[in-house]
Amino acid sequence: MPVDLDLNKRYKPEPITDYERECIAKLKPGEYEIYSEKFNNIVLEAKEIATRIGISGFFHAGDLIVGIYTANGDLASAYCGVYLHTVTSQLAIKYILKYFKDDPTVGIKEGDIFYANEALYGGVHNPDQAAIMPIFYDGELIAWAVTAVHQPETGAIEPGGMPVTARTRYDEGMKLPPIKIGENYQIRTDMLDMMANMVSRAPRMQIVDTKARVAGCDRIRVRVQELAREKGKELVVGVLRRMVDAAEEAVSKRLEQWEDGTYRAVTFFDTIGTQDALVRCSLTLTKKGNRVTFDFSGSSPENDGSFNSFDHITRSHSSIYLFGVPFADLPASSGVYAPLDFVVPKGTYLDANWDASVANSPVANCATVTAISLAMAKLLFASGEHDLATAVYSATGCSFHVAGVNQWGVLFADILANVFNAEGGGARTNRDGIDSWGFPYGCWGKGPDVEDMENEQPHLHLFFKHRQNSMGFGKYRGGAGTTIGVAVHSVPSLVYQSNSKNHKVPTAVGLFGGYPPATHPGITVVNTNYFEKMKRGDKDLPTNAIEMVKERTIKGEYLIEGNIRDARPYQRGDIFIGSSPGGGGYGDVLERDPEAVIQDLENGFISEWVAKNVYKVVYDPETRILDEEATQKAREQEREARKRRGQPFDQFMEEWSKKRPAEEALAYFGKWPTGEPVREMVRI
Repeated sequence: MPVDLDLNKRYKPEPITDYERECIAKLKPGEYEIYSEKFNNIVLEAKEIATRIGISGFFHAGDLIVGIYTANGDLASAYCGVYLHTVTSQLAIKYILKYFKDDPTVGIKEGDIFYANEALYGGVHNPDQAAIMPIFYDGELIAWAVTAVHQPETGAIEPGGMPVTARTRYDEGMKLPPIKIGENYQIRTDMLDMMANMVSRAPRMQIVDTKARVAGCDRIRVRVQELAREKGKELVVGVLRRMVDAAEEAVSKRLEQWEDGTYRAVTFFDTIGTQDALVRCSLTLTKKGNRVTFDFSGSSPENDGSFNSFDHITRSHSSIYLFGVPFADLPASSGVYAPLDFVVPKGTYLDANWDASVANSPVANCATVTAISLAMAKLLFASGEHDLATAVYSATGCSFHVAGVNQWGVLFADILANVFNAEGGGARTNRDGIDSWGFPYGCWGKGPDVEDMENEQPHLHLFFKHRQNSMGFGKYRGGAGTTIGVAVHSVPSLVYQSNSKNHKVPTAVGLFGGYPPATHPGITVVNTNYFEKMKRGDKDLPTNAIEMVKERTIKGEYLIEGNIRDARPYQRGDIFIGSSPGGGGYGDVLERDPEAVIQDLENGFISEWVAKNVYKVVYDPETRILDEEATQKAREQEREARKRRGQPFDQFMEEWSKKRPAEEALAYFGKWPTGEPVREMVRI
């Protein structure tokens, strides 16, 4: 099958057909309103079905999409989950329509089941697998159904499917272009066996989760056919297309009301694999009339690691913000993209060459999500949409992978989805961000129950709590992130790996003077006496990571390093600690209500050092009663100190432009300061 990179650019709605136009014209008053909501309920039901069948952490957490698409492949409605899969899945459908419809060896027939995870064919990265089913009625193709969810094992060179040490696409494991895995509503056993063989670290999970995806699609198929039988296939076709058109019309109208202008954002991440290396994402957002262009010129060049993307992957990440914030009240459909254009220069890490590894494209695109969020917040604020202008939702999520044989003797590989889905939300213009809010990519995801996870994974949770000082400070602070500690239990050993993009430089930033959230270390303790202390009933067991490292009541060898850690074995009793970040802050820290600072101190969200040195709040250390007069004086002194530190802009720029990061930090940045490529990329 040919790789059709031009097809991957077909993210906007396909031209309306005469038949679709006729079906829309036949809709009676009120039918669109009633049955568009019916389709929303159909995908919700299918999502619940898939969630209950799947066994991986992401199924349990609800980090999936179940979507319904028009007959020509345009997204009409979806329940999320992870918005970016809604956009990329339609590319796989359009590939199937273009190359298989008239191919006598494949074809598209009622009861067919297709499957895909290959990024070159419209996917995101190998773990993101999608089941795809055509929906027929009276022999006519009237819609498509998709269920897509991240699979935490792909048979790559490291467990977990997102190998940080991958150098090329050949290191990534199972890569399926759109293929037919079933006919007559039955999945072929040989195709399941093929996938299980490719994903040999977790074959049972691959087979069960594949069936769960197909079950989600089939529930949509059943309900759509029932609706067509009851109301006619013309209603189905007309309402689905109308959902696409309604979103396009609404977005165009809304853009007309927003402020024309150019809005810029620059974000960074500082790791490639486990190596410290600065990478820049540069965005210029231009809004004029009812059009918006997202231009990523100036971003760093592609690299020889796994932190790359293709242009359609970069583009799809915009859906996380667009569907979730400014257009959350509209149908989650491809119509949203009709007035939007994207410029993603070839050769940047956001549109790398075809043979690049994109195993960690979602991690690399955290910078994209952050840049879009920041630039859009400026546009929305300038347009008077203050309620929608939020600081960045952390977008620096850390995925912690675990693999081995569980306590039931079953091979498994999974993600610790509870801490993954417990990042802090961004501060608003009038209130704090939400603590342990969720996962920016999947805003409906949830942190699975700890006991539920321990039933599948052979480790014990030491603690799972909010992480102190994890949020961005400001007039309104970001939501707190979380920290988790697990100890290998019930089995001799496990393999853990952590994946992030921040060691020292945070990707997420604050808004209008707010602080960025903190970066966080990776902590490992080996050769411990933790279970011996538990058995004795010792009272000095640590309750959080800071306490564990400071007091060291647990004996063992402590390793504190960057949060990105390659796959390595842990023995029974060894402890793995990871953290999720908080959200960005909004506004000046000196404008925060001092009583709110005291409350955060009481609740353990911030330390005394932050209260005194960042917020400049004075209080009695014994009673924590606020001294309002002393606080006002301390803040005035800080404002005067700021003035003394201040410089005229030209003077600041003259000094700032002479600064340059250390050479080792620029290994993947490109030419300083333009970001142009400085070496040819050769992959073997």
